[in-house]
Amino acid sequence: MVQRGVRNPRPRPRFIEPMECRRVTSLPEGDDWLYEIKQDGYRAIAVVDGGTAVLYSMSGQDYSAQFRTIGFALKNLNQGNLVLDGEIVALDDQGRPSFQELQNRRTSKQPIVFYVFDVLHHNGRDLMDLPLSERKRFLEEVAGHPSGSVRLNPVFRTALPPLVDQVKSLGLEGIVAKRANSIYVPGRVSDAWQKHRFNREGEFVIGGYVASGTNFSSIIVGEYRGKELHYVKRVAAGFTPYLRQQVFKELKPLITSKCPFVNLPEPNVSGHGLTAEKMKDCVWLKPERRCELEFVERTNSGRLRHAVFRRLIS
Repeated sequence: MVQRGVRNPRPRPRFIEPMECRRVTSLPEGDDWLYEIKQDGYRAIAVVDGGTAVLYSMSGQDYSAQFRTIGFALKNLNQGNLVLDGEIVALDDQGRPSFQELQNRRTSKQPIVFYVFDVLHHNGRDLMDLPLSERKRFLEEVAGHPSGSVRLNPVFRTALPPLVDQVKSLGLEGIVAKRANSIYVPGRVSDAWQKHRFNREGEFVIGGYVASGTNFSSIIVGEYRGKELHYVKRVAAGFTPYLRQQVFKELKPLITSKCPFVNLPEPNVSGHGLTAEKMKDCVWLKPERRCELEFVERTNSGRLRHAVFRRLIS
């Protein structure tokens, strides 16, 4: 049974519910902040107890069978009993995190690693009440020498603007800022940890929407590749009630019976595809209006991840 945040005079290593970052539009600056690269993967808590190593998801699900090489590397740290907080990440050919490779890990040949950024317990002692700067020094001692698939997430004590420029130039997802004196608060979102993504922007053609009541739940967008319109995303995020109504008013005159996308319907492989069955709820539009979207990245097939609607383009 998974225990959450249990403490006693001589605690055992166990699952500890992760502390979470607050999402912000701009990162804090100053000497009391440490900066880390925001990795794009699966957050995980690693519990090393004797000869066993278990990886838990944020909700306490056992990840171990899916990432055996990481478990092997954790045991090979040879640092006794540990509880570590980090991110499971698949790396592309340039060594950058690739969420798509992580999702396709059963067939991908790319390396999968565990980037560690905090230590919460060591050999019968909980460390969560120590300031982050002290936990970082302790982490250097117990995991500072890479062991196969386990690596330390880099920490930067530097001015923020040049770091932002460098992270953007490398095409990385974002930065996490953490107060150097912050303690670890399990299961809580804290202002002491703040994250910011550097999303991409682009213009896309609106070719339909998914009907919902007297309005829509999401718009269906694509892009021209040559003379053909290719579907790339259903976008539900970014709409306030007022904005949704205004967009719907602009799109209604464009309703048509013909699907404008050449790559629909999709096969039902992942469970998220726009299949023939799901297309029954779609209303198609003449591809005459464009919109601006913000998104994290593209998949290898050109699809958008974490897309957010920003505005219609006249």
